Amino acid sequence: MKANGKIEIPGGENELLPLLYPFHETYPKKILSKFRWWRNKNLGKKLKKLNSTRSWLTVINRLGARGDTLITANVIHCIKNKYQNLRVNCITPHSELLLNDPVIDSINHPETFYSFDSSYFELIVRNEKNENVVEHNLKRLEINDFFYKATFTLLSSERIWAKSELSRLANPLIAISTRSKDEIKNWPIEKWTKVINEIKKKYTIIHLGDEKEPIFEHVIRYAGKCTMRNTAALLSQCKIFIGPDSLLMHLANGLDVKSVIIFGNARPVNCLGYSENLNLTGPQSDNSSWTHTLTPSENLEKPSSNMNQINAMQVLTAFESIVGPDSQSKTNDSIQPLIA
Repeated sequence: MKANGKIEIPGGENELLPLLYPFHETYPKKILSKFRWWRNKNLGKKLKKLNSTRSWLTVINRLGARGDTLITANVIHCIKNKYQNLRVNCITPHSELLLNDPVIDSINHPETFYSFDSSYFELIVRNEKNENVVEHNLKRLEINDFFYKATFTLLSSERIWAKSELSRLANPLIAISTRSKDEIKNWPIEKWTKVINEIKKKYTIIHLGDEKEPIFEHVIRYAGKCTMRNTAALLSQCKIFIGPDSLLMHLANGLDVKSVIIFGNARPVNCLGYSENLNLTGPQSDNSSWTHTLTPSENLEKPSSNMNQINAMQVLTAFESIVGPDSQSKTNDSIQPLIA
């Protein structure tokens, strides 16, 4: 894939550049590059034959964000569900998130002759509100059947570590992460404080995420202290996750952890929300728009957020509906209604 005459590097990670198939700018080698581009143009029509010959296909996580890594893995799982003999190489930043995935044949090996960009940039540009991101990619490959379900494979040693690490804490454990890299997707900190102050009466709260997470009282902070894989291992031991549309949302789905996701209108839920979750959009959700970390040349209009209109009681009500009335708690207190 090229932009402004240059090869577009997944996630801007320069170390991935040597893995990409070169696009030659001068003849006679340019003929080979154009031939390869032509052969990949209608890739969906070639997959059946590639599958029959056990050929290689490279799938590139072109947008490159951490959450997009798991979306790309989802795309690969759907491709392999139809074409089991196809061998798939994935090029992506944050490759550690895909370690141990039994469906992906290789990670960050050089790009093969046939390759496919896993991307939903077209959905962003046209401000799509209904087409799922995985469905969008598979349509480009002429694959009609899809499932939207993240996969994350933990080693038994990682689960054992997490279980030991959290063994001193009273169950049930509730995981939270409050920040996304896109500010428009972040719920106000004062509302998070209200939710934490109520949930801590019955549950132990595990705070996950990176070093940019704010400081809260009444939580066990692991934010900024763990690798992404260790974060996933800790998350696997929790009963529920609460957070924004972020990597942790995808990890929780891949680990079958029930979640309350505070979407607001920053991104369309129909495109990115998992049906297993309670996805909170707030008022005016029909005005949802896309926000993504774009390059300076991609001057898309930034939408306004309705995050402030989602109140703490909505999040607590969603949380209680998932946790259920029979959940064992560390005290006999119940969550009391509060004014948001």
